[in-house]
Amino acid sequence: MKHLCRRFVLMLALSSIATHVWSATVSIGASKDNSIFQSNADGSAGGAAAIFVGSNADISPRRGLIAFDVAGNVPAGSTITSAQLTLYLALSGNLISEAVELHRLTADWGEGTAGSGTPTIHFAGMGFDANLGDATWNERTSGSAAWSNPGADGDFNAAASASAIIGLPDPDPTNPTGYNWGSTAALVSDVQSWLDNPASNFGWMLINSSEDGAGSVRAFFSRSATLDTGGDPLQRDVFPMLTITYTTSVPEPVCGLLL
Repeated sequence: MKHLCRRFVLMLALSSIATHVWSATVSIGASKDNSIFQSNADGSAGGAAAIFVGSNADISPRRGLIAFDVAGNVPAGSTITSAQLTLYLALSGNLISEAVELHRLTADWGEGTAGSGTPTIHFAGMGFDANLGDATWNERTSGSAAWSNPGADGDFNAAASASAIIGLPDPDPTNPTGYNWGSTAALVSDVQSWLDNPASNFGWMLINSSEDGAGSVRAFFSRSATLDTGGDPLQRDVFPMLTITYTTSVPEPVCGLLL
């Protein structure tokens, strides 16, 4: 009977353990990024200083790719309450504001080293010769796997998770303008799903909604821009950033149990 009483008391104590819910915010840099180029279907920019989104003067689209390691930076089981993507604008192909959309990717892709070491982004918007593993317009990993269709059509959600209006770069190159893709329900859902199921995390495709317009291209600093953006040390912290706010709960310790 004494053992049964102790067991009952222990079960009662454990069932009454409170959980403490707390909130935290973390900002993480991209785990990989790249650009693909319709007019250079075998070109890439996995190691280049910019992510290109929109069309050049010949109305040839460029599309950006970006991913973040959510599960490696947010505790498992957490609830994502908000998420915001920030990119810093380097160059603009026209003087018109453009809407750039985020579309959740449904297939994996590669970031190789194409364009690595390029001292300035200029309009290296034609891309560079792809290296093994680089994503291109035709292949999600050069030399090993193709997209469902060129340009990754069919490999991203048709509905945008978020959209941002992108204007012009700051005339002061040491003070690049940051643009935010706000915390929409769809964007939060993307990040939550990547936390709960890391194997499904293929990131986002960035598409200019006016990619059929000449000169609509925008160039954002990539994560490789932290290596060299023309020698200006003030531009070494303009890498892409995903800011996540989440809640998580932990059980409070049981103290003073006398059995």
